[in-house]
Amino acid sequence: MTTTQPTESVKEGIDLEKFHEFVEHATANPDDVQMELGARAPYEGRLFHSLASVDEYTLGGEEIHRETREYTLPLGAWKEVEEAAGFIDPTDRMEPIEVALAALSGCLNVAVGVTALANEIELDDLETTVRLDFDPRVVLMIHDIDRSEEAFDDIRVEIEVSGENLSNEDADLLATGAKRSPVWSLMRYAHDMEPVVTVERTPEPAH
Repeated sequence: MTTTQPTESVKEGIDLEKFHEFVEHATANPDDVQMELGARAPYEGRLFHSLASVDEYTLGGEEIHRETREYTLPLGAWKEVEEAAGFIDPTDRMEPIEVALAALSGCLNVAVGVTALANEIELDDLETTVRLDFDPRVVLMIHDIDRSEEAFDDIRVEIEVSGENLSNEDADLLATGAKRSPVWSLMRYAHDMEPVVTVERTPEPAH
C-alpha cells in the first residue's frame, strides 16, 4: 500500500508534513472533504458565445464564496468555423470541448503528480496531451439526438514524464495512478444528466 508519509519538508510547493496530515484527516473524516462544485454560463446573445464562470463551491457542507475566486471563461468557437458558417465579424474563442479537454489534461497531471509523490518517484518533467475526433453534425441539427454517441471517438491520452532512473514499473504505476483523476472518472464513467429548462416569465404590469 502506498503512503504520503513525507521524507523531506517541502517539495513541489507543498509542506509535505501538512499534506500528509490533510490526507490522514480526510481518511478519518471523509465528510469533511466532500465537495459540491458548479459552473454557470450566461448566453451573450451571439450564437455559440457564452461567458462561463466558476466561483463558489461547498467543502464539508460549508459554502465558500470569495470575490478573488470569480473566474470567467469566454467560450465560443473557432474563427475559421465562424467565418464558414456566416458569422458577422468572426472571432476566435476557447471552444467548450477544448476547455473540457484542457481540464482533463490538468487533472491527469494532478493524479500523476500525487501518485509520484506517494510512491517517491522523482519527476523532472510531466506533460499530458489529450486529443479526440469530433463530428459536429448532431449539434448542427443534421443528425438526430439518438446519434449523439457517434459525435466523439475515443479520447487519446499521452503522458510524458522524465527523471533520473525512471523504470517501466514506475511508468506503469503512474499510468494506473492517472486513473485516480476526478475529471478522468467524470468523462470515463456514466453519470445521470438530464437538462431541465425553467421559463422565467416577465411579471405582468399591475392594473
